[in-house]
Amino acid sequence: MAVRNYLGAFGHVVLDVIVTVPKLPDPNTSIQILDRRRYFGGTAGNLARAAGRLGVRTSLASFVGTDFPRDYRDALRDDGVDLRDLRRVRGASTPTSWIFSDRKGNQMAIIDQGPMKTATGMPLLRHSVRDVELVHLGTGRPEYYARVAEAATDLDRTVAFDPSQEIHYVYRPASFRSLLDRATYFFGNEAEIARAKRFVRATSTEGLLRHTEVVVATLGAKGSVVITREGRIRIPRVKPARVVDVTGAGDAYRAGFYAGLSRGYDLRRCGILAAAVASFVVEAKGTQTHLPTWPRVLRRARRHAAF
Repeated sequence: MAVRNYLGAFGHVVLDVIVTVPKLPDPNTSIQILDRRRYFGGTAGNLARAAGRLGVRTSLASFVGTDFPRDYRDALRDDGVDLRDLRRVRGASTPTSWIFSDRKGNQMAIIDQGPMKTATGMPLLRHSVRDVELVHLGTGRPEYYARVAEAATDLDRTVAFDPSQEIHYVYRPASFRSLLDRATYFFGNEAEIARAKRFVRATSTEGLLRHTEVVVATLGAKGSVVITREGRIRIPRVKPARVVDVTGAGDAYRAGFYAGLSRGYDLRRCGILAAAVASFVVEAKGTQTHLPTWPRVLRRARRHAAF
């Protein structure tokens, strides 16, 4: 079967319930809720929907419960996401995160990973490997992704590795190195890059290039940097109109990066497009509430490069 999608996005699809309280409660006490809102989230859900809206042909690969809401499915489909590999698991609940936040910005979270917690033994979601050009491995079980990466390698598909915050508590050095060795791209923020360096015993970020070809490091307000064996490419921060909530900026960055790769842009322009997409997402609360279209991203990205 011919490749029909550019991106196969593996990772979590989550419902984020953000609860605002006057203050975080002490143990064995109760407190009233000031506000409660449900948002669409998850690393793969965020990436797939943002990429789809940017015109990237994207297949979403994840496991959810039978209670997965229709409005989330419709939102993904409306943005052009291929949902063949979004699998409902009988008897399971959709991954859900309850985030409690007070007026001072303090937070605590309770997370139910649903079927993603036991995904190691789940069937391989082959469509998102076989019928794509690039396989993105996000949050999820390393043992499952070892199978996905092996299948991608056998089919000569490009692999990107993006364990996100799970690098700190899900991965061990051996499981991390085995996936990094199969990846062309590795994504991480400063803390995640530092952890990756410890896993491979590298003294510099360039040391990761013994295992992968391109390292993309996001640096928050300092912008980002794309590192290859030819050197470092500094990517400027694209300034948002305002900053309301930075949650989901990393997933948006990846979507913009792939929007550039899928159109054949060089790595510098891919990074600028990535930063431009992230600049829109931080302007509103919720990871998918302010996703830009391709023309809007281009207008903002052209402040820093010609497209």
